[in-house]
Amino acid sequence: MKRKLISICSAACLALAVLAGGTLAYFTDSDAKTNTFTLGNVEIELTEDKWTEPEAVAPGIEYAKNPVVTNTGENDAWLRVDVTISDAEAFLSAAKAHGIIDLASELFDMSQSDWSDRWLITEDSPKLDGEKDTLTYSYYYKNICKPGENTGELFSSVTVPAEFNNDEMEAIGEDFTIEVTAHAIQTADSYNTVQEAFASYTNE
Repeated sequence: MKRKLISICSAACLALAVLAGGTLAYFTDSDAKTNTFTLGNVEIELTEDKWTEPEAVAPGIEYAKNPVVTNTGENDAWLRVDVTISDAEAFLSAAKAHGIIDLASELFDMSQSDWSDRWLITEDSPKLDGEKDTLTYSYYYKNICKPGENTGELFSSVTVPAEFNNDEMEAIGEDFTIEVTAHAIQTADSYNTVQEAFASYTNE
């Protein structure tokens, strides 16, 4: 049986001087460029209620950004959140120059004491797309999300590494973005974990 999957996305654009406000959009057509899903009674909402638009951005400054996914539908669901950064080659080059190995821990504050109880990241993450010049981290919500429940914050803030200098920031460019995309898939008896759920959908 075809699984029911829905995806929503919000994007934050980081510039050298300005961090543009994130926007939330529902993709309701299978022709959407970055999301493909089937219709069904699986509904989610992606919010970032601490997000405010700062006047300027600089390395080492922490900016509140807290993605939370809520199950607003009528069915239990498994959830995954993809976090994609643009200008990956320049960003990774700058990180390497400063000995930054775990880039995600530098960018996103995931210091909540119960983070590992709620989320997991697989060994094949992050995924580098050389053609699009993007780097995507996929985070799976471990527990079934019931109607009315939410994931809690995936992370609480974003910080460009303080070590990045002007030349490195210029190489990254003014159009650097962080895109957060939430995916939900209905639960079924044929799988027991969130990884199995999304693998099942992908293979059908």
